[in-house]
Amino acid sequence: MTTINQKPQIQIKRVYQYDIHTLWMALTSKEALSEWLMPTTNFELKEGHSFQFTAKPQGNFDGIVNCKIHSYSAPNTIVYSWSGGGMKTPTIVTWELKELTPTETSLTLSHSGFTGFSGWVTKQILNMGWKKILRKKLAFYLNMPQNKLAL
Repeated sequence: MTTINQKPQIQIKRVYQYDIHTLWMALTSKEALSEWLMPTTNFELKEGHSFQFTAKPQGNFDGIVNCKIHSYSAPNTIVYSWSGGGMKTPTIVTWELKELTPTETSLTLSHSGFTGFSGWVTKQILNMGWKKILRKKLAFYLNMPQNKLAL
């Protein structure tokens, strides 16, 4: 099993002009995750729970990302494994939230556990993808008026 305390190989920090609870709900609601990250029908915020994200298959990627929640501490941290495509060993995704002000929250995404050449390639692809997702998709989702009410 992958060690959770590994040095992150991908680390992205962003500040959002939203309270910590709004961001926490965006990270832990299956409806929200399905809107801005990837569709999931079986996400449940429960330690040990396995779930999947689905996306359009591309190349060696069959479109399925298998995940398992390792731990969480609301509303600050959630850690889960991430395995998709040709990945032989699951990697670890960690989301950390820190309240800067009542209406401003720092989000740090760390993704670690990539090994070998295929891991290096996967890391490069995911690094670009995560940056785009956080900069565009999550920001767009948070700015949608109906989602502010739903969260």
